[in-house]
Amino acid sequence: MSFYQSLSATLRRLADRFRWRRLAGAPLRGRLQAAWSAWRESRRKTLPNDTAHTFYARAYPGSRARRYLVHEPPGRVSDGPRPLVMVLHGCRQDNHDIERISNFNALADRHGFLVVYPFVTSYRGVRNRNCWGWWFEREIHAGAGEVEDLWQIVEEVCTAYAVDPDRIHVTGLSSGAGMAVAMMVAHADSIASGAAVAGVPYGEKAEAVVHAMNPEPRNRPVITIATEMRREMGEGGRTVPIQIVHSHDDDKVLIKSAEVLRDSWGYHFGIDLREAHRTRSGETAGTRWEHCQYRNGSGRSAIETLFLEGPGHGWYGGNPGNFSYPDAPDASAAIWEFFDAHPRR
Repeated sequence: MSFYQSLSATLRRLADRFRWRRLAGAPLRGRLQAAWSAWRESRRKTLPNDTAHTFYARAYPGSRARRYLVHEPPGRVSDGPRPLVMVLHGCRQDNHDIERISNFNALADRHGFLVVYPFVTSYRGVRNRNCWGWWFEREIHAGAGEVEDLWQIVEEVCTAYAVDPDRIHVTGLSSGAGMAVAMMVAHADSIASGAAVAGVPYGEKAEAVVHAMNPEPRNRPVITIATEMRREMGEGGRTVPIQIVHSHDDDKVLIKSAEVLRDSWGYHFGIDLREAHRTRSGETAGTRWEHCQYRNGSGRSAIETLFLEGPGHGWYGGNPGNFSYPDAPDASAAIWEFFDAHPRR
């Protein structure tokens, strides 16, 4: 047996051991990546009440095997189905990182909802490590790519756990926020409400964020983004309530992206943004903030912004860690309060 045949056989055994069976017949590179990823995952300890799952690639274009964690609160808070919150990590993170810094598990245990933490796991195209591909056309439309894989993960969780279909919510950080926005657009009929932390509008391009080759970012026009949303959602789609959390001092995704996201949402759904229905401001742990609510025609809050001054690019008010700013308002608590008030109607 040649060296490569021996290596291939070893990788097949590893893939089977870690339940990546559908990848056992993949090309050598794919088996190597899957086995390495599975081995690393096996070395990590899950938090209490977490269960690790594997999503296997489907037949539609761009689908890939992915890992995800489900946190289920201990005991039964109620006899009925639970709300579900999907939380997406940012670039140079994984699902364990966002689970730790966001502290959503503590909120879930207190309020009785499920939390799902997907990991991008593998991807194609040039990007920073572990970024969700919010700027690739192939990843943001229903029926293909990452946005469909994420929805199919939701469907898997709904099959395995008791989930309230009218209480499915999604949020994320940075590239995860961009993909959360894509989910709200691509699956508007099913996502009750969503939130973006340091994220970008739907259909935005890579030129919108600061990176080595792009020191002066630029956003697409609001009407262009709204047109992309309409093309994906169709005419007369339901308004998906959104909360936008962003810092004026974010040096990676500038506050302009949050403003364009707000304005494109308002333009597409016909929400008057000239004056907020309600505005609150204050200071938490030395970080100043302003919270604005904008109502739709039926008088319900449909767009909310929580804009901060001081912190950089990351999650706000959670636990210490990579891309985390604990000395700030608790973004997770604000997001859950928003989700709790915005079931699907």
